[in-house]
Amino acid sequence: MIDTVIFDMDGTLIDSEKFWQQAEREIFTSLGAVWKEEIANQTTGKTVREVSELWYSLYPWEGRTFDQVEQDVIDRVGVLMQQDGRAKEGVLETLEFLCESGIKIGLATNSPVQLIHIALEKLGISKYFETLVSAFDVPEGKPAPDVYLKAAKDLGSLPKNCIAVEDSITGSKAGSNAGMTVVAIPDNLPFDDIRFDFVDYKLHSMKEFSDRISGVLKKGILES
Repeated sequence: MIDTVIFDMDGTLIDSEKFWQQAEREIFTSLGAVWKEEIANQTTGKTVREVSELWYSLYPWEGRTFDQVEQDVIDRVGVLMQQDGRAKEGVLETLEFLCESGIKIGLATNSPVQLIHIALEKLGISKYFETLVSAFDVPEGKPAPDVYLKAAKDLGSLPKNCIAVEDSITGSKAGSNAGMTVVAIPDNLPFDDIRFDFVDYKLHSMKEFSDRISGVLKKGILES
């Protein structure tokens, strides 16, 4: 009985994970960190504070507070989004399909509100979303379920009637922890990564969404 779909943002709606990597590399190396891909790959899906704490634990800096460093990263990601932000394949078609199907649409992300507005305006998709929830709005970011639970509450939806659409393991765990059906579309990880085995559906791209999920949605609409 699905009546709601709640999307992650980075790597799911907008091809922005590379922007986070670039911004983090620029900012943290300027503070003395030695960039290592194996460390950077651990940060996908994490909050800006968690990423900052990770790099600080390895390469402590002086003269900048966590708040200042985080804002530097956020500001840089915002500039990159405005310059080169692109929708992930199939996003526009999927949002239109859901809208025409009468499905409620929300967004739940670890990104700050500042970047949510930049991303949605850049892609021209703000009109589809009935609620926008940032990890900065709730006690804990993903993998805690807080952002998804707040989005569902905002929409007047029960978690069991929601689909969470994610690209990362961290985000997929958040959707699962919220008691939602989880659709994973791996971005920076191999499609067959066994850590995604707990999700309900796994797609190669958003282009597959309407074909693979339409039966579930139609059932929800008929029974609601």
